[in-house]
Amino acid sequence: MSDDEPRKFQYALPYRTFDQCADSAPKNWLVENVIAFGEDSSWYGPPGEGKSGLLLDLAVHVASGRDWRGYKFNPDKYISENRGVVYFALERASLTERRMRAYMQRDGLSGLPIAISRHAIDLLNPSCVEIIRHTLLQFWDDTDIMPGLVIIDTWGKAIARGDADKEQTQNLAAMHIGQLREVLKGSVSRFHLASIGHSGKNLAAGERGSNARQGHVDLEIQINGGTAKITKANDQDGGELTRFEFEKVDIPGDDDRGTKPWSTTILATATPAKEARTAARQRTTGKQAHALDALRRAIVERGDAGAVYADFWKEELAKGGLIRADDKNPRATFARIRTGLSQHIIAEPNGLVRINPQPGQIPPSPA
Repeated sequence: MSDDEPRKFQYALPYRTFDQCADSAPKNWLVENVIAFGEDSSWYGPPGEGKSGLLLDLAVHVASGRDWRGYKFNPDKYISENRGVVYFALERASLTERRMRAYMQRDGLSGLPIAISRHAIDLLNPSCVEIIRHTLLQFWDDTDIMPGLVIIDTWGKAIARGDADKEQTQNLAAMHIGQLREVLKGSVSRFHLASIGHSGKNLAAGERGSNARQGHVDLEIQINGGTAKITKANDQDGGELTRFEFEKVDIPGDDDRGTKPWSTTILATATPAKEARTAARQRTTGKQAHALDALRRAIVERGDAGAVYADFWKEELAKGGLIRADDKNPRATFARIRTGLSQHIIAEPNGLVRINPQPGQIPPSPA
Protein backbone atom coordinates (compact mmCIF):
# COMPACT_ATOMS: atom_id res chain seq x y z
CA MET A 1 0.00 0.00 0.00
CA SER A 2 1.45 3.39 -1.03
CA ASP A 3 1.30 6.53 1.08
CA ASP A 4 -1.28 7.98 -1.33
CA GLU A 5 -3.75 5.14 -0.86
CA PRO A 6 -6.44 5.40 1.82
CA ARG A 7 -5.88 3.28 4.89
CA LYS A 8 -8.48 1.60 7.05
CA PHE A 9 -7.79 0.44 10.59
CA GLN A 10 -10.77 -1.58 11.68
CA TYR A 11 -9.83 -1.63 15.38
CA ALA A 12 -9.18 2.10 15.68
CA LEU A 13 -11.38 3.89 18.22
CA PRO A 14 -13.44 6.83 16.92
CA TYR A 15 -12.27 10.28 17.99
CA ARG A 16 -12.87 13.99 17.48
CA THR A 17 -10.17 16.42 16.48
CA PHE A 18 -9.34 19.67 18.26
CA ASP A 19 -11.17 21.77 15.63
CA GLN A 20 -14.22 19.51 15.71
CA CYS A 21 -14.59 20.33 19.39
CA ALA A 22 -15.45 23.90 18.37
CA ASP A 23 -18.94 22.57 17.59
CA SER A 24 -19.39 21.26 21.13
CA ALA A 25 -22.69 22.44 22.60
CA PRO A 26 -23.35 23.34 26.24
CA LYS A 27 -24.80 20.60 28.42
CA ASN A 28 -28.53 19.94 28.34
CA TRP A 29 -30.07 20.49 31.75
CA LEU A 30 -32.86 18.37 33.16
CA VAL A 31 -33.05 20.77 36.13
CA GLU A 32 -30.90 23.82 35.42
CA ASN A 33 -27.67 24.04 37.38
CA VAL A 34 -28.59 20.86 39.27
CA ILE A 35 -28.71 17.74 37.08
CA ALA A 36 -27.94 17.37 33.37
CA PHE A 37 -28.73 14.75 30.77
CA GLY A 38 -26.07 12.10 30.20
CA GLU A 39 -24.34 12.68 33.54
CA ASP A 40 -24.00 10.88 36.88
CA SER A 41 -24.35 12.33 40.36
CA SER A 42 -23.79 11.10 43.91
CA TRP A 43 -25.90 12.34 46.83
CA TYR A 44 -24.24 11.24 50.05
CA GLY A 45 -24.24 11.88 53.76
CA PRO A 46 -24.72 10.26 57.18
CA PRO A 47 -27.72 7.99 57.83
CA GLY A 48 -31.00 9.69 58.61
CA GLU A 49 -30.16 13.04 57.01
CA GLY A 50 -32.89 12.95 54.34
CA LYS A 51 -30.98 11.79 51.26
CA SER A 52 -33.76 9.56 49.93
CA GLY A 53 -36.41 12.13 50.77
CA LEU A 54 -34.56 14.87 48.93
CA LEU A 55 -34.04 12.72 45.82
CA LEU A 56 -37.67 11.62 45.83
CA ASP A 57 -38.76 15.26 45.99
CA LEU A 58 -36.55 15.97 42.98
CA ALA A 59 -38.03 12.95 41.18
CA VAL A 60 -41.62 14.13 41.75
CA HIS A 61 -40.79 17.56 40.36
CA VAL A 62 -39.04 16.13 37.30
CA ALA A 63 -41.93 13.77 36.55
CA SER A 64 -44.47 16.60 36.89
CA GLY A 65 -42.33 19.00 34.82
CA ARG A 66 -42.06 21.58 37.60
CA ASP A 67 -39.22 23.82 38.75
CA TRP A 68 -37.45 22.43 41.81
CA ARG A 69 -36.61 24.64 44.80
CA GLY A 70 -35.95 27.70 42.64
CA TYR A 71 -34.16 25.86 39.81
CA LYS A 72 -35.74 25.72 36.36
CA PHE A 73 -37.00 22.42 34.99
CA ASN A 74 -35.64 21.52 31.53
CA PRO A 75 -35.01 25.17 30.56
CA ASP A 76 -33.96 24.36 26.99
CA LYS A 77 -36.96 22.04 26.49
CA TYR A 78 -34.59 19.29 25.39
CA ILE A 79 -36.92 16.44 24.42
CA SER A 80 -39.97 17.35 26.48
CA GLU A 81 -40.92 13.68 26.81
CA ASN A 82 -37.67 13.04 28.72
CA ARG A 83 -39.19 13.55 32.19
CA GLY A 84 -39.90 9.99 33.30
CA VAL A 85 -38.28 8.68 36.49
CA VAL A 86 -37.24 5.11 37.29
CA TYR A 87 -36.39 4.69 40.98
CA PHE A 88 -34.47 1.55 42.00
CA ALA A 89 -35.35 1.35 45.70
CA LEU A 90 -32.85 -1.27 46.85
CA GLU A 91 -33.71 -0.52 50.46
CA ARG A 92 -36.83 0.79 52.23
CA ALA A 93 -38.96 0.52 49.09
CA SER A 94 -42.14 0.50 51.16
CA LEU A 95 -41.20 3.86 52.70
CA THR A 96 -40.59 5.27 49.22
CA GLU A 97 -44.05 4.11 48.11
CA ARG A 98 -45.70 5.60 51.21
CA ARG A 99 -44.01 8.91 50.52
CA MET A 100 -45.34 8.81 46.96
CA ARG A 101 -48.81 8.43 48.43
CA ALA A 102 -48.15 11.49 50.58
CA TYR A 103 -47.28 13.59 47.51
CA MET A 104 -50.57 12.53 45.92
CA GLN A 105 -52.40 13.58 49.08
CA ARG A 106 -50.62 16.89 49.68
CA ASP A 107 -50.07 18.15 46.11
CA GLY A 108 -53.09 16.62 44.38
CA LEU A 109 -50.90 14.74 41.87
CA SER A 110 -51.83 11.71 39.81
CA GLY A 111 -50.61 9.87 36.73
CA LEU A 112 -46.97 10.92 37.10
CA PRO A 113 -44.46 8.92 35.01
CA ILE A 114 -42.57 7.43 37.95
CA ALA A 115 -41.79 3.74 38.45
CA ILE A 116 -40.40 2.25 41.66
CA SER A 117 -38.59 -1.07 41.49
CA ARG A 118 -37.85 -2.91 44.72
CA HIS A 119 -35.88 -5.69 43.05
CA ALA A 120 -32.13 -6.05 43.66
CA ILE A 121 -29.68 -5.04 40.95
CA ASP A 122 -26.01 -6.02 40.95
CA LEU A 123 -23.89 -3.43 39.15
CA LEU A 124 -20.89 -5.77 39.34
CA ASN A 125 -22.59 -8.43 37.23
CA PRO A 126 -22.49 -7.85 33.43
CA SER A 127 -26.12 -9.00 33.25
CA CYS A 128 -27.13 -5.74 34.97
CA VAL A 129 -26.69 -3.91 31.67
CA GLU A 130 -29.48 -5.83 29.96
CA ILE A 131 -31.65 -5.93 33.09
CA ILE A 132 -31.61 -2.16 33.51
CA ARG A 133 -31.87 -1.56 29.75
CA HIS A 134 -34.99 -3.70 29.49
CA THR A 135 -36.49 -2.01 32.57
CA LEU A 136 -36.01 1.46 31.07
CA LEU A 137 -37.36 0.39 27.69
CA GLN A 138 -40.37 -1.30 29.32
CA PHE A 139 -41.05 1.92 31.23
CA TRP A 140 -40.86 3.90 27.98
CA ASP A 141 -43.19 1.42 26.27
CA ASP A 142 -45.71 1.54 29.12
CA THR A 143 -45.79 5.32 29.62
CA ASP A 144 -44.73 6.65 26.19
CA ILE A 145 -42.36 8.92 28.14
CA MET A 146 -38.60 8.44 28.12
CA PRO A 147 -36.79 8.18 31.47
CA GLY A 148 -34.88 11.39 32.09
CA LEU A 149 -33.87 10.51 35.64
CA VAL A 150 -32.76 7.14 37.03
CA ILE A 151 -32.18 6.85 40.80
CA ILE A 152 -30.27 4.09 42.58
CA ASP A 153 -30.98 3.97 46.31
CA THR A 154 -28.39 3.05 47.47
CA TRP A 155 -25.11 2.71 45.58
CA GLY A 156 -23.69 0.57 48.38
CA LYS A 157 -26.48 -1.99 47.96
CA ALA A 158 -25.97 -2.03 44.19
CA ILE A 159 -22.30 -3.02 44.61
CA ALA A 160 -22.75 -5.09 47.78
CA ARG A 161 -21.11 -8.17 46.22
CA GLY A 162 -17.79 -6.32 46.03
CA ASP A 163 -15.64 -4.18 48.29
CA ALA A 164 -16.56 -0.50 47.98
CA ASP A 165 -13.08 0.42 49.21
CA LYS A 166 -11.47 -1.26 46.20
CA GLU A 167 -10.84 0.75 43.05
CA GLN A 168 -11.71 -2.18 40.79
CA THR A 169 -15.17 -2.49 42.38
CA GLN A 170 -16.05 1.13 41.65
CA ASN A 171 -14.52 0.99 38.18
CA LEU A 172 -16.44 -2.15 37.25
CA ALA A 173 -19.77 -0.68 38.32
CA ALA A 174 -19.04 2.56 36.42
CA MET A 175 -18.03 0.57 33.33
CA HIS A 176 -21.38 -1.23 33.32
CA ILE A 177 -23.23 2.10 33.59
CA GLY A 178 -21.21 3.32 30.59
CA GLN A 179 -22.08 0.18 28.64
CA LEU A 180 -25.74 0.71 29.49
CA ARG A 181 -25.69 4.13 27.85
CA GLU A 182 -23.92 2.70 24.80
CA VAL A 183 -26.39 -0.12 24.20
CA LEU A 184 -29.42 2.11 24.76
CA LYS A 185 -28.31 4.68 22.21
CA GLY A 186 -30.36 7.66 21.08
CA SER A 187 -32.36 9.96 23.31
CA VAL A 188 -33.26 7.31 25.88
CA SER A 189 -29.55 6.91 26.72
CA ARG A 190 -29.35 10.54 27.84
CA PHE A 191 -30.89 9.95 31.27
CA HIS A 192 -29.28 11.42 34.38
CA LEU A 193 -28.20 8.76 36.87
CA ALA A 194 -28.43 9.86 40.51
CA SER A 195 -27.28 7.50 43.23
CA ILE A 196 -27.51 7.76 47.00
CA GLY A 197 -24.42 6.97 49.07
CA HIS A 198 -23.28 7.03 52.68
CA SER A 199 -20.44 8.98 54.22
CA GLY A 200 -18.07 7.62 56.83
CA LYS A 201 -17.58 9.02 60.32
CA ASN A 202 -15.49 11.81 58.83
CA LEU A 203 -17.99 13.71 56.69
CA ALA A 204 -15.22 15.78 55.11
CA ALA A 205 -13.73 12.60 53.61
CA GLY A 206 -16.70 12.34 51.23
CA GLU A 207 -18.67 9.30 50.19
CA ARG A 208 -17.67 5.99 51.74
CA GLY A 209 -15.46 3.79 49.58
CA SER A 210 -12.62 4.17 47.09
CA ASN A 211 -12.10 7.67 45.72
CA ALA A 212 -12.32 6.10 42.25
CA ARG A 213 -16.03 6.70 42.75
CA GLN A 214 -15.46 10.46 42.67
CA GLY A 215 -13.69 10.13 39.35
CA HIS A 216 -16.78 8.65 37.74
CA VAL A 217 -19.42 11.18 38.83
CA ASP A 218 -19.99 14.62 37.35
CA LEU A 219 -21.74 16.00 40.41
CA GLU A 220 -21.30 15.24 44.10
CA ILE A 221 -23.69 16.57 46.73
CA GLN A 222 -23.17 16.29 50.47
CA ILE A 223 -26.33 16.17 52.58
CA ASN A 224 -26.21 16.95 56.28
CA GLY A 225 -28.25 18.93 58.78
CA GLY A 226 -30.96 19.91 56.31
CA THR A 227 -28.46 21.34 53.82
CA ALA A 228 -27.43 19.99 50.42
CA LYS A 229 -24.02 21.27 49.36
CA ILE A 230 -22.23 20.72 46.04
CA THR A 231 -18.74 19.41 46.82
CA LYS A 232 -17.78 18.56 43.24
CA ALA A 233 -19.24 19.69 39.93
CA ASN A 234 -18.43 19.97 36.26
CA ASP A 235 -19.44 23.23 34.53
CA GLN A 236 -21.52 24.53 37.42
CA ASP A 237 -21.02 26.41 40.66
CA GLY A 238 -20.20 24.68 43.94
CA GLY A 239 -21.42 25.58 47.40
CA GLU A 240 -24.88 25.36 48.91
CA LEU A 241 -27.51 23.86 46.61
CA THR A 242 -30.56 24.09 48.85
CA ARG A 243 -31.84 23.83 52.40
CA PHE A 244 -34.80 21.69 53.32
CA GLU A 245 -36.92 20.30 56.10
CA PHE A 246 -39.58 17.59 56.37
CA GLU A 247 -43.24 17.88 57.17
CA LYS A 248 -45.79 15.29 58.25
CA VAL A 249 -48.62 14.39 55.90
CA ASP A 250 -51.69 12.67 57.32
CA ILE A 251 -53.33 10.03 55.13
CA PRO A 252 -57.00 9.23 55.83
CA GLY A 253 -58.07 5.66 56.41
CA ASP A 254 -60.06 3.63 53.92
CA ASP A 255 -63.03 1.78 55.39
CA ASP A 256 -63.48 -0.34 52.26
CA ARG A 257 -59.93 -1.63 52.57
CA GLY A 258 -59.98 -1.75 56.33
CA THR A 259 -57.03 0.64 56.71
CA LYS A 260 -56.69 3.12 59.55
CA PRO A 261 -55.43 6.71 59.20
CA TRP A 262 -51.65 6.94 59.01
CA SER A 263 -48.92 9.50 58.32
CA THR A 264 -45.46 9.86 56.82
CA THR A 265 -43.01 12.67 56.14
CA ILE A 266 -41.92 14.31 52.89
CA LEU A 267 -40.02 17.47 52.08
CA ALA A 268 -41.83 20.64 53.04
CA THR A 269 -42.78 22.81 50.10
CA ALA A 270 -39.90 25.15 49.32
CA THR A 271 -40.32 28.89 49.18
CA PRO A 272 -39.23 29.58 45.59
CA ALA A 273 -36.52 32.10 44.92
CA LYS A 274 -37.60 35.37 43.31
CA GLU A 275 -35.84 34.22 40.15
CA ALA A 276 -34.83 30.67 39.33
CA ARG A 277 -31.07 30.26 39.50
CA THR A 278 -29.33 29.96 36.17
CA ALA A 279 -26.37 27.93 34.99
CA ALA A 280 -22.90 29.44 35.04
CA ARG A 281 -22.13 31.20 31.78
CA GLN A 282 -20.12 29.03 29.42
CA ARG A 283 -16.65 30.28 28.54
CA THR A 284 -16.05 31.02 24.88
CA THR A 285 -13.57 29.21 22.67
CA GLY A 286 -11.26 31.11 20.32
CA LYS A 287 -13.65 30.70 17.40
CA GLN A 288 -16.60 31.77 19.50
CA ALA A 289 -14.76 34.90 20.65
CA HIS A 290 -14.07 35.80 17.00
CA ALA A 291 -17.73 35.18 16.18
CA LEU A 292 -18.79 37.57 18.97
CA ASP A 293 -16.34 40.17 17.66
CA ALA A 294 -17.93 39.78 14.24
CA LEU A 295 -21.34 40.43 15.81
CA ARG A 296 -20.01 43.54 17.54
CA ARG A 297 -18.64 44.86 14.23
CA ALA A 298 -21.96 44.18 12.49
CA ILE A 299 -23.84 46.01 15.24
CA VAL A 300 -21.54 49.05 15.03
CA GLU A 301 -21.52 49.22 11.22
CA ARG A 302 -25.05 48.13 10.29
CA GLY A 303 -27.06 47.83 13.49
CA ASP A 304 -29.39 50.05 15.45
CA ALA A 305 -29.96 50.41 19.21
CA GLY A 306 -27.44 47.67 19.99
CA ALA A 307 -28.91 45.01 17.66
CA VAL A 308 -28.45 43.90 14.06
CA TYR A 309 -30.20 41.55 11.67
CA ALA A 310 -28.82 38.00 11.81
CA ASP A 311 -28.06 38.01 8.07
CA PHE A 312 -25.69 40.97 8.53
CA TRP A 313 -23.88 39.05 11.27
CA LYS A 314 -23.67 36.05 8.95
CA GLU A 315 -22.05 38.23 6.28
CA GLU A 316 -19.50 39.50 8.80
CA LEU A 317 -18.69 35.91 9.78
CA ALA A 318 -18.06 35.12 6.12
CA LYS A 319 -15.74 38.13 5.79
CA GLY A 320 -13.76 36.87 8.79
CA GLY A 321 -13.45 33.36 7.39
CA LEU A 322 -15.59 31.72 10.07
CA ILE A 323 -18.00 30.69 7.32
CA ARG A 324 -15.89 29.64 4.36
CA ALA A 325 -16.76 30.40 0.74
CA ASP A 326 -16.58 26.68 -0.10
CA ASP A 327 -18.82 25.67 2.80
CA LYS A 328 -21.42 23.24 1.39
CA ASN A 329 -23.95 24.12 4.08
CA PRO A 330 -23.29 27.65 5.41
CA ARG A 331 -26.75 27.78 6.97
CA ALA A 332 -25.93 24.79 9.21
CA THR A 333 -22.54 26.29 10.09
CA PHE A 334 -24.20 29.55 11.09
CA ALA A 335 -26.76 27.64 13.16
CA ARG A 336 -23.96 25.83 15.02
CA ILE A 337 -22.22 29.12 15.76
CA ARG A 338 -25.44 30.59 17.13
CA THR A 339 -26.13 27.50 19.24
CA GLY A 340 -22.63 27.57 20.71
CA LEU A 341 -23.12 31.22 21.70
CA SER A 342 -26.68 30.82 22.99
CA GLN A 343 -25.73 32.12 26.45
CA HIS A 344 -23.91 35.14 25.02
CA ILE A 345 -26.46 36.46 22.55
CA ILE A 346 -30.13 37.44 22.57
CA ALA A 347 -32.09 36.43 19.46
CA GLU A 348 -35.23 38.52 19.13
CA PRO A 349 -38.45 37.42 17.35
CA ASN A 350 -38.03 40.12 14.68
CA GLY A 351 -34.78 38.58 13.42
CA LEU A 352 -32.46 40.92 15.31
CA VAL A 353 -29.53 39.70 17.39
CA ARG A 354 -27.76 41.51 20.23
CA ILE A 355 -25.00 40.77 22.75
CA ASN A 356 -26.21 39.41 26.10
CA PRO A 357 -24.03 41.29 28.63
CA GLN A 358 -22.86 39.99 32.00
CA PRO A 359 -25.00 41.41 34.82
CA GLY A 360 -24.00 45.02 35.41
CA GLN A 361 -21.73 45.16 32.35
CA ILE A 362 -21.95 46.84 28.98
CA PRO A 363 -20.92 44.80 25.92
CA PRO A 364 -17.37 45.83 24.96
CA SER A 365 -16.83 47.69 21.69
CA PRO A 366 -15.09 45.85 18.84
CA ALA A 367 -11.33 46.22 18.77
